[in-house]
Amino acid sequence: MANKKQAKSLKTQIWSTIRVLLLGALFYLGVTLIFFGSGFGNSYVVQQNAEKANTTLTQKKADRNKKRKTSYDASKTKSVSAASVLRAKQIKAYAIGRIAIPAVNIHNPLFAGYGDQNQNLEYGVVTCLPDRVMGGANNYVLAGHYMGSYGPAVLDNLHLAHPGDLIYVTDLHHIYVYKIKNISFAIKPTQVEVENNVQDKSMITLITCSDFNTSKYGYGQHRTVAQGDLISKMKANQHNLVLSELTAKPKHSKKEHQVSLKDSKQHKAINKTVQVRANAKPRFYQNMTFIRTVIIIFNIVFVLAIGWRLIHIWVLK
Repeated sequence: MANKKQAKSLKTQIWSTIRVLLLGALFYLGVTLIFFGSGFGNSYVVQQNAEKANTTLTQKKADRNKKRKTSYDASKTKSVSAASVLRAKQIKAYAIGRIAIPAVNIHNPLFAGYGDQNQNLEYGVVTCLPDRVMGGANNYVLAGHYMGSYGPAVLDNLHLAHPGDLIYVTDLHHIYVYKIKNISFAIKPTQVEVENNVQDKSMITLITCSDFNTSKYGYGQHRTVAQGDLISKMKANQHNLVLSELTAKPKHSKKEHQVSLKDSKQHKAINKTVQVRANAKPRFYQNMTFIRTVIIIFNIVFVLAIGWRLIHIWVLK
């Protein structure tokens, strides 16, 4: 009789354990799907991708990456989604430089085209045309996703830029500085003339969706386009890279600060006061460190909860 009770008790414990593990797995999977299916999750993964591409980038790697196979067929690109960002995370992307707009807290790796598997937009900003040269006498056209108000990721804050703000791009040999001349929010996708060259003019064009105000501009129906002129070129030494916030992990000051960049003759090429606009500063819940901490805490609490339940089944029965 006692043996039967023990066998029944053991069977109950085993089934209770299976039930706890199964329900725990379903709960964890559900939370994971909700997170990665949300704007926060997409933004988090894209920022992770960008950090990975930025951290490993060197001058030699950037030079090699320029020669890699890529696509410039915009018709094959898709809107950002959980599936697209998680898929892109499994595919390598090869940066050719970096871009920064300190006034609106934009810092991204830069890629040639959309990638051989259209993965580059899920990593950062891309060049749109194969025959345009950074700093050259052409219209250097770049594009990036608008991820929503979850970032800042990619070009989320471009609509906060003003004429006069500086755009820094680098191939890690030189830094090219462009000053924003105009910014428009109601450009239709068919208005491709914004990508045209202007004779003998060195300029830049940044393009993203105007989904920051869907009631006014619709969802994916209009583009935010910022254009600027080249005003300076300098060596990409450590001093200039740090001050222009073009390093792997840029240090951006929350306070107003002076930026003095020097050319090859140590003359001041750029001398500008910069302060990140209040509405471009990430909230605490948008901070990557905060999100990582929350994820770690959630995992610890989840494991402890499952562990405690199993102890209750097997030890404190």
